[in-house]
Amino acid sequence: MAVSLLVLGAVALVFAVFVQTKTADTAERAVPIDPNNAGPDTVLAEAAGVSISTPIRPASLTGIGYHPEGVSLAAMEPRGKNLSANAFVGLFSRGETPERIHYYVMDAAGRDGPQTGALDVGATTGTTVYAPVTGTVTAIRPDPMVQNANIIEIKPDANPDVRVSVALVRSDGEAGVNDYVTAGTTELGTVADSAEVLDPQLSSYTTDAGNHVTVSVSKTG
Repeated sequence: MAVSLLVLGAVALVFAVFVQTKTADTAERAVPIDPNNAGPDTVLAEAAGVSISTPIRPASLTGIGYHPEGVSLAAMEPRGKNLSANAFVGLFSRGETPERIHYYVMDAAGRDGPQTGALDVGATTGTTVYAPVTGTVTAIRPDPMVQNANIIEIKPDANPDVRVSVALVRSDGEAGVNDYVTAGTTELGTVADSAEVLDPQLSSYTTDAGNHVTVSVSKTG
């Protein structure tokens, strides 16, 4: 009996070590993007014929999460691996990529619209934000969610019938209305401190406060 208990104890210990190792390995691999294999204009998603590049340099990313944000937004087709194991989104995501993009589909939290209508791209406050598409800035307006932050609207060259918006940006003349911007190259501003006044949903999937910018695509008219 004692021998049996010892054997069971040893098996349990080995299993616990195995699970712990696997968990640590998964956490290590679950970086948003592998910066060694990703360029500054790495495409995170496609929407309405437009490629959405990362507005944050890959090495500065803390998390990537999709969520609904209204029925007027176009659904994005994510690239990479869905860590939230959402079977529905898995039907149209592009699967693992050389850049090892990893993202989450977050809870709707009562919001309407496509599950992947808005894209939260995480980074610490003050991180430089770059244009996610190539095109022309059509509007810059105050962000109603955070004081001293703006929403920057861009008409992409790839589809002039939509507008790509980047919210929660602290901008101070980096790019103005009618300026031409290039994906992954043109600076729009910096990441605002939304966590100071909000409880960013992305914080549930990162190890920090969850500050981020939000990218969305909407049709005109």
